[in-house]
Amino acid sequence: MPVTGRHLAVFLSVSLLASSLAGGAGASTPEALSRGFFRVVFGLEYDGNHADAHRVKKYVDPVRFHVTNLSSRDRRAAVAAFLGDLPVRIRNLRASVVQDEQEANFRVLLVDRRNFGTIVASQMRADAVAMGARCLVGVRTQNGRIVASTAIIVADDDDLFRRCLVEEVLQGLGPMNDDERLGESVFNDTSKHAEFTPFDQALLNMLYHPAIRPGMTGSEVQRALPFVMRDLGYR
Repeated sequence: MPVTGRHLAVFLSVSLLASSLAGGAGASTPEALSRGFFRVVFGLEYDGNHADAHRVKKYVDPVRFHVTNLSSRDRRAAVAAFLGDLPVRIRNLRASVVQDEQEANFRVLLVDRRNFGTIVASQMRADAVAMGARCLVGVRTQNGRIVASTAIIVADDDDLFRRCLVEEVLQGLGPMNDDERLGESVFNDTSKHAEFTPFDQALLNMLYHPAIRPGMTGSEVQRALPFVMRDLGYR
């Protein structure tokens, strides 16, 4: 994706929604959580050459969601309920849903499946067909700080809507990589999970702990993570 300023990068993350279910014994152990954190926070599904690809990416300012319905099936109430619950489930995340799109730094667009490719092209200048995408989020970062996110979610297909809402919104908060080894996670296009799993909730709580700062490298996170996990009770 294009770099729109010297330190401003735009990343895309897509969901392919494959049909198999990966396993993951002991997924909630501290060791598994640490491995999972590194697998989803560092690296990108696309454009892994950007400077921020291998650094922590997260919001520092409060997240202000705005939901726009462009679909024949209006699911704004369900989306607002999910978004409103995020600060309860992710400690230290400050987030709210705003009515004025101009105030938002995280836009959620609800679209019909038949219009998905056209809207992706107009909003993100990307080719959804070539990418194999069935839902998508774009994230702009500056030195690891997320400046803005836009998630495009199919709303007129029940299965796509449930999975994409969870995966794309969460990835738009920072963990932008997928890994098929994460059996208890939506950050895995081979899994059937369509909910905010306890494993993913732990990863997001780790990411939004104050000791994990945007722009941190893997070695810096490695030093901070033991304290973070003890502080969160993951031991």
